[in-house]
Amino acid sequence: MAEQHTHAHAHHHGDKHTHISRGTYYRVFAALMVLMVLTVAAWWVEKNLLEIPGWLAVTIAMSIAIAKTVLIVLYFMHVKISSRMTQVYAAGAFVWLIILFVITMGDYVARGWPPQAGPLS
Repeated sequence: MAEQHTHAHAHHHGDKHTHISRGTYYRVFAALMVLMVLTVAAWWVEKNLLEIPGWLAVTIAMSIAIAKTVLIVLYFMHVKISSRMTQVYAAGAFVWLIILFVITMGDYVARGWPPQAGPLS
């Protein structure tokens, strides 16, 4: 009996296992659907109703995309309930991504748009 008792509790390592509730998944899914509708609405408004400057359209689209990404990483990839080290690595990845975007957009803006005709054009 003592061996069965020990074996039965061998699966409990003393770790605190937290889980994300089903209701939270549904709320995150609903938020993602709202953000998807906002993405389509922003595109539709830009193409059909208003003359939105390119930089503003990109800023709106990137803001919505970042919000969707954060929700997916936190809840569906379980970073929210992961160890502190996992959270630090995930945050570091986001910081690195922002650095890459800033460098890329800085280069994009510095070149001017649309491209100017060069001497061979």
